[in-house]
Amino acid sequence: MPHLWGDTEELRELTKRVLEEKIEELLKDKGEVSMNDLFKEFWHSYHQFTQYLQIRLTIEKLVEEAKIIMDENKKFSIAKISFLDWEEIKEVSVWDLEHKKSDIEEKKEIIRRYETIDYLA
Repeated sequence: MPHLWGDTEELRELTKRVLEEKIEELLKDKGEVSMNDLFKEFWHSYHQFTQYLQIRLTIEKLVEEAKIIMDENKKFSIAKISFLDWEEIKEVSVWDLEHKKSDIEEKKEIIRRYETIDYLA
C-alpha cells in the first residue's frame, strides 16, 4: 500500500497530522472513546477501506508513542504525565507538552532569523 497516506511526502505528513489532530480533539471533548466511536465519527459512506486503515494505523502509532492509552476494554483516553512543579504535582497531557515544545521551537526559529538580519544593509 504505497499510496495509503498520499503520493508525496508533504501530503503523507499532512494527512497523518490532520487525522491525529482530529483524534486529539475528539478525545479532549469526550474524554474516552472506543474504536467504534472513532469509526462512527470519521467513517462516512464516501470513505474507502484506505481511510479505515489510516485510522487504525494512526491509533496504533499514537498508542506506541504513548500519546493515548488503551485500556482492557479497547477504549482510548489521552495519556497524561505527572510532574512536580513548585511544590505541587501537576498533570499534563502528552499532546499539551508536544504543542508547547513545537511552540518553543517556532519561537526559537523566529529569534534565530531575527539574529541573522543585517540591519545596516
